[in-house]
Amino acid sequence: MRLFSTLMLSLAVLFGAGCSEPSQAQSVERFVVKGRVVDENGKPMAGVEIVADNEWLSASYVTGRTGPDGRYRIQLPRAHASYSVSATAKVKVGGQVTEMDLAPENPDSFASNDGAVRNFSLKLSGQRADGTHYGGNVLVFQPWDSMLEETDIQLTLQPVSGGASLTKQVTRTPDGPAVKGVPLNTYRITASINGRPLKIRRRDEGNFGASVTAGFKEILTGLHELQIEVR
Repeated sequence: MRLFSTLMLSLAVLFGAGCSEPSQAQSVERFVVKGRVVDENGKPMAGVEIVADNEWLSASYVTGRTGPDGRYRIQLPRAHASYSVSATAKVKVGGQVTEMDLAPENPDSFASNDGAVRNFSLKLSGQRADGTHYGGNVLVFQPWDSMLEETDIQLTLQPVSGGASLTKQVTRTPDGPAVKGVPLNTYRITASINGRPLKIRRRDEGNFGASVTAGFKEILTGLHELQIEVR
């Protein structure tokens, strides 16, 4: 009897301990999309714009913003439709503020009557699910009469604001020779080929030198580019 009582007490303690831990999962609600947005360090991001876009009707969407805890909750119209969700935030990088698309934890669309949880995070570099890249693309050009093999070119990018430098090999891409997915920043950039320094400048701007200091330009929303020329 004493053994039975001890066993029941132990089970009660274990059950109570398990119930006392708050669940990290968010419950799904019908006709609601909600979630949490964090930065690259996992900290909540406030004021991020969330757009729930009706895929069945053009120009039919609902928006919301995250609170101080990085969470949002958007009530959807009570009509059956398919929705996709996106998030954008204004982020200060390289001394300037730029608008960036955030990375979805789950990019799938959903039925409004089912509801969904869609979390997002800030990614400064890396590949997206559709094959494009977060961050910026450095496009590398050469004079028309250059004999350099483009894929032998190596770029070293030192953040002007401090921090570790990046060394990247140029690759062939549909946009031409480039280094893709570079974290947005302002860099002091040098170029070399097989260990030999190259002259560098912004494309069609100024004189060639041992290095160039430059940042990215926003070509389209979420698309950042920097064009340099080497010889």
